[in-house]
Amino acid sequence: MKSRLLVIEMHHLGDAVMALPFLRAAGGPGGANVFCRPEIAKFLAAASPDSRVTACAGWTDVFRKLPGLGPRDVAVCAWPDTRAHIAMKRSGAGTRIGFRVAEGNFYGVARPWRRRRLMAGQLATRLLSGPLLTHPLDRPPHGQTHGDNWTQIARTLGREPEFSFPWMPLPPAPPEFREFVDSCRAAGMRVAAVHAGGRLPGKRWPIKKFEALLTTWFPSRNIAVAIIQPPDEPCPRPCAGNQKVFCSPDPIVLAALLARTDGVLSNDSFASHLAAAAGVPVVTVFGSGDPAWFAPHGNARLVVATDACPYRPCVDRCVQPSFVCLESVSIPFVETKLSAMFHDPSEKGNP
Repeated sequence: MKSRLLVIEMHHLGDAVMALPFLRAAGGPGGANVFCRPEIAKFLAAASPDSRVTACAGWTDVFRKLPGLGPRDVAVCAWPDTRAHIAMKRSGAGTRIGFRVAEGNFYGVARPWRRRRLMAGQLATRLLSGPLLTHPLDRPPHGQTHGDNWTQIARTLGREPEFSFPWMPLPPAPPEFREFVDSCRAAGMRVAAVHAGGRLPGKRWPIKKFEALLTTWFPSRNIAVAIIQPPDEPCPRPCAGNQKVFCSPDPIVLAALLARTDGVLSNDSFASHLAAAAGVPVVTVFGSGDPAWFAPHGNARLVVATDACPYRPCVDRCVQPSFVCLESVSIPFVETKLSAMFHDPSEKGNP
């Protein structure tokens, strides 16, 4: 009998995107039972059709819905979270693979509240009887991204993640978008996408800076731009005739839109990970987050981030009067990365 696989990913949409190469490696109908937040369950069900997706409203719901697994079964989680480790053990899975609740595995540990959470997790782990993980893992000393955490788990299972693009089945892009791209390409223009959204304000580079690029950089290089309108957030206005706003659809359709472009400019958000999953180069502006942990797959060289704020990463609890992490990202710095993405040697910006 084939072993069953329980995957716990109770974080956000971008994190779920990074798990897709691992889920593809799981393979086969019902290859994995993924426990995730309700807001990403629909996305994962479409992006990983071989998996069974269980939406959980919170950790209490996780424990209530745990399947009954056995000694031959496997449970995994890429986060050093004691709650996930307890759930994995309570499921009955004989093999439980995850990252130890240790400083080197814990994101943002320099922040006092994160350190308190680390210490609470370590205390809970010590007080519980018996090991929670059968295969405790550690990130390498030089560090790795969250996506690489999934690769480490896959290799512990003797599997290789499936990184061929796209990482998910993609529907056709909406007709209006296809017509825009096709007409621009027929006129000899490359097409970029700009997504200025972000889950929290500390992840959103100012709209006026996006508009500065739309006014000068893109038109001067005859690059057309599809501006994506995020739900419930402002977006840059078109600043040239070959720029057009498209409403942000559900994530799978958004990935299909991005896949038809030549490059993407976005904040540190799920859009940057969707672009990477579609195999499209992406310039990612980081604010409160740490690209050493969350750079989109294969696009670390195109990350834009500064060390102007000594409290970064703050894990979205800003202690400064304003978002220094974003304000310190200059337009010339982003132009340099856009030039690298579009192989334009004429631009020589500075941070």
